Amino acid sequence: MINSYRVHGFDWELAGRDLGETLGAYHAIVVIGTDPDITGRVAIGIARGQSFKRRVAVGDLFAESPPIQALVNTDDPHGLVDSFLYGVSLSRIAYEVPGSGQLFVMPSGSEPPNYEEILPSPRWHRLTAGFREVGALLVLAAPANAPHIETLVAVADGAVLVGDAVPRLLPVSRVIASVREPAAGLPTPAGPAAPAARTADAARKATPVLAPPPPAPAPTPAAKAPSWSRRRRWASVAGIVLTLVLAGGGAWLAYRPLARSSRPVIRAKPDTTKGLTKVIAPPGPDTAIRDSGADTSAAGATTGLLTVKNPGDSATAAPFAVELMAANTQAGAILKLQQDGKNLPAATFAPVLIQGARWFKVIGGAFANRADADSLLAGLRRRRVLDGGSGTVVRLPYAFLIESGVRATAVAGMVAQWADQGQPVYALLQPDGTAWLLAGAFESLEQSSLYAESLRASGIKPVLVYRKGRTF
Repeated sequence: MINSYRVHGFDWELAGRDLGETLGAYHAIVVIGTDPDITGRVAIGIARGQSFKRRVAVGDLFAESPPIQALVNTDDPHGLVDSFLYGVSLSRIAYEVPGSGQLFVMPSGSEPPNYEEILPSPRWHRLTAGFREVGALLVLAAPANAPHIETLVAVADGAVLVGDAVPRLLPVSRVIASVREPAAGLPTPAGPAAPAARTADAARKATPVLAPPPPAPAPTPAAKAPSWSRRRRWASVAGIVLTLVLAGGGAWLAYRPLARSSRPVIRAKPDTTKGLTKVIAPPGPDTAIRDSGADTSAAGATTGLLTVKNPGDSATAAPFAVELMAANTQAGAILKLQQDGKNLPAATFAPVLIQGARWFKVIGGAFANRADADSLLAGLRRRRVLDGGSGTVVRLPYAFLIESGVRATAVAGMVAQWADQGQPVYALLQPDGTAWLLAGAFESLEQSSLYAESLRASGIKPVLVYRKGRTF
């Protein structure tokens, strides 16, 4: 267990833990504050208050909360941002905390959170529902000034405020409780030798309930606050508040399987409501848990990799393409396609790992021979779409089939619709006059698994094929 954190003698983690012990009826709570260190301590404390009773995950929605990051036992830079925006499996970014019961932590990720894109997402509804279904809890630590923080709280059970900051658009009715340092004049334990009981008592006094918490989603003994004495009611309400904050994080836990192993794994189709109970619940003898990249079709699966659906087309594939650039964000790749897509046949992008970080390569063309790709590259340089020395011809035989049998007259409209959803879909004309709609272009099965996770997160079944056909 990490050491408690004190500021002027006040133990923020212990205050959170004392509150967390009363939050057994909650499944998704958002802990909101301005200081990433103090807010993270309170979130961890809340989680520890429940982690020996059920599965709990703490998610970091700050650019990085030091106390949460300190619990991560790997150099892997990926975290919630990579999982939410780019489809990295939550089983890869949730880390078990040894000696802390069933506690897991999820760091923020390889880049700062894009709150405008993450917090309003409808995926939170499915994730929180999954946590409630199995009785797990997730605590999300988030900054008070994050855009759309009130939207995230709305799909959780509520929020716990740390300190004095209150998001301007957050309804008072959604606030479960607040954790504050005791005001001057209140007896506050001083120094590391202060008794824990007095510290916990100060934490309770510093946690006023701002509004009655909503009833728990499911009737549980911990939710029967009306039967408690007045003396216990204060602590229980504060606990409920904290639980609500944690419930917001529960959505993420529902998305990942918190298995008994040190690196939990996730079943196929993790972003759907169906089957979330099996995803989060501890694996039993009849629970076949697979890696999120595994193919579950009748054709069979390979360990962690998809199976190509049209192996007979390998000889007639169109693998050669031109790589224009590598962007360090998906938004940068999309911007490049918006700027130059009209000058590119079969324009798309594909995620790749470069020195452990996720990049997005912008690609154009799909040709059966290298000479045609060389011709496209020379034309792009001549029209100054590319600088003189930039761009390279690459061999990318694989792509994901989004739809087949599309009439040629419908291609432009359908590609535009997919582009509006942020999917890099393009069309290749088939011998029968119809078109395949494809997404991405990959040099290996391993590389394709990165984008497969993103497709699943969008509710699309990944079907890997050899690229074939002619560009429009």
